Amino acid sequence: MAIRVVVIVALFATVLSSAPARAEEPNSDACMQFAFSICGQFIPDRERVAACLISHRSKVSAACRSALAHFRPHTASAN
Repeated sequence: MAIRVVVIVALFATVLSSAPARAEEPNSDACMQFAFSICGQFIPDRERVAACLISHRSKVSAACRSALAHFRPHTASAN
């Protein structure tokens, strides 16, 4: 059970992590507690967690809202 929690936390830590194609984003720690309490059913899907947090923006802290403002979801390319 403890290993599963560590894995889930590690996976969520990537939700707002920087990627080469993205602008530098604030630390994901600002949203961690809200991800678990509000959007835990979507973990480990980082895109769905972020979308959930964005849709519940009024329930999260100002620091989390700031982090979410910089989140850029991955989109499938239409080739």
